[in-house]
Amino acid sequence: MRAPSLLPLAAILAVVSTFVTMNLGGPPLVVVYYVLVGAVVLAVPWIPLPRWALLTTAAVVAAGLVLAFVHGVPPSWAFPLGAGSDRANALDVGLARLAGGLYPYTGVTYLGNPITPLPGSLVLAAPFWWLTGSSAAQNVVWTLALLPVLNGGWRLRRVPTLLWVVVVLGCLEAGREYLIGDDLVTSVVPAVAAAAWVLRARSPGVLTAGAVALGIATCTRPHLALVVVIVAVAVGLRRGRRRGLLVGGVGAATWAVLVVPFLLGGAGRFSPLHVGAKVTGERGLHPAIVVLAVVALGLLALFLRWLRPATDAAVGWCCAAVLFAPTVLSAGLWLLLTGGLWDADLTLGAGAVPFAAWAVAAGDRRVAVAPRGEDPVALAA
Repeated sequence: MRAPSLLPLAAILAVVSTFVTMNLGGPPLVVVYYVLVGAVVLAVPWIPLPRWALLTTAAVVAAGLVLAFVHGVPPSWAFPLGAGSDRANALDVGLARLAGGLYPYTGVTYLGNPITPLPGSLVLAAPFWWLTGSSAAQNVVWTLALLPVLNGGWRLRRVPTLLWVVVVLGCLEAGREYLIGDDLVTSVVPAVAAAAWVLRARSPGVLTAGAVALGIATCTRPHLALVVVIVAVAVGLRRGRRRGLLVGGVGAATWAVLVVPFLLGGAGRFSPLHVGAKVTGERGLHPAIVVLAVVALGLLALFLRWLRPATDAAVGWCCAAVLFAPTVLSAGLWLLLTGGLWDADLTLGAGAVPFAAWAVAAGDRRVAVAPRGEDPVALAA
């Protein structure tokens, strides 16, 4: 494993945590944090750890995570950690209304904000809300589930396990969201698991089931639809065009099954579309939003045609780049308007963290370039 595969992960962990670090200690702490994160991530491949120590470390961290969630946010940390975010409350309100037979997207959070998570978020959070009364409980399960996802199974390996420890303990934004119930990071873990499932599927039946899971897991925020496109292209390169189209078609159909029933209640009532109003000034399916979506899809198609990602690592980095884009756009807009980044909220791209960690765990491999109809060969770097 080489530094080029670790530096992007370190950068993503540091950048999305900038806002939290600023709240905790200002610019000096931001600089120190950037250096420490970079040093720790780059050191991961060279940290010697026997198997008993690896298992002990994973068990201790897992137990600590559960205890930290149960304890909650210390009062002295409430303000810098942003306790009071209504992102988890939005899921609770939406699910409560849905359980009562009401249209979920006409509800509002305790801060008066609309319910913005897409229906896939409601599906993923529903079991936890039903069992515990709070959708925030999903953070515990998805954070722990990231460990076997990075390891590619239940047998723990040194580097993937250490990457998991670095992500859950070293990424301040991931830690903040975990404690207060936000799901920008944790809600992406099922998408990573579904992507790994699809890429490893051999039979059409297993591939179809994986594509359905991928559709549900990505139908949480609009830009995750691009993850379906990336995975479908990778499957096409690995297994042939027909199977790639199968994944893309089933994933798109799953999105339609989840979204269309709520759209029938009125585009103006479907709260996720209010995000477009920040660009167009109008809620609903504004032509400008459609144009932006088409442009984004076109740019992604050109990028994938040039890169032709076929390895797990390449797919992970492509997905991480797509999910990190909101942070890049936020940084550019903040620089344009204020000329500085110290007070910018760069957390919108935090969903890139699980995919970036998975890409590193999958191995530092060159992107395999596969002729059409042939299986690619992943070459070790």
